[in-house]
Amino acid sequence: MNWICIGVAALAALCLYLASPHQSLWPAALKRQAFLRWLSVPLAVGSIASAVEAYGFWCGVCIALAGFMSALVLLPYLDAWRRKGARHVG
Repeated sequence: MNWICIGVAALAALCLYLASPHQSLWPAALKRQAFLRWLSVPLAVGSIASAVEAYGFWCGVCIALAGFMSALVLLPYLDAWRRKGARHVG
């Protein structure tokens, strides 16, 4: 059950990352920024709610936020790795 909660939280983080103007994973997502930002909220809330249901309040919140934060840390690295040396700044 905790892997499902972590996966849903990672999907919420992916939606937020794809709505960012600095991402280059999926350039077509920039046309849908408002929808992706909106979609990240129910995904994050659903992840927290399902984790809280299964594990209790604080443990569930920590599980869901750990998946969310891990995805937010890894997605920029994945984006940079895909570009393979292309300069983004300066």
